[in-house]
Amino acid sequence: MALSSLKMQEFEIEAVLHGTVAELNWKGAIHSPNPEDFLDPYFDHVIQEVQKGKLSLKCNFVPLEYMNSASIPPLIGLLRTLAEKSIQAEFVYDASRKVQSASFRALDVIARKSKFTSVRGV
Repeated sequence: MALSSLKMQEFEIEAVLHGTVAELNWKGAIHSPNPEDFLDPYFDHVIQEVQKGKLSLKCNFVPLEYMNSASIPPLIGLLRTLAEKSIQAEFVYDASRKVQSASFRALDVIARKSKFTSVRGV
């Protein structure tokens, strides 16, 4: 499988394969005013690889220190695409951190519209 990681300045998505689950560990901070410029092409790559390998996807945001509000629209797009393509996916965040909790409550509304996507605080 050719699932690759993404590194941008202070931000990284580490891609790890655990059996039939592709896990994306989000680390650092996203300050970019246009994160879709690098996230959308990366998401396209991830979706292609997940489909090819018949994998489910887990996005682990717990290690992420910060993401600005511009990061939310690409994540909404990812959730919708995963649902449309019937890919089982889970977004996991740190419920004890206010900055993550607020953002992921909004994403949970989108995720609940599909049986394939979920958002969970830990």
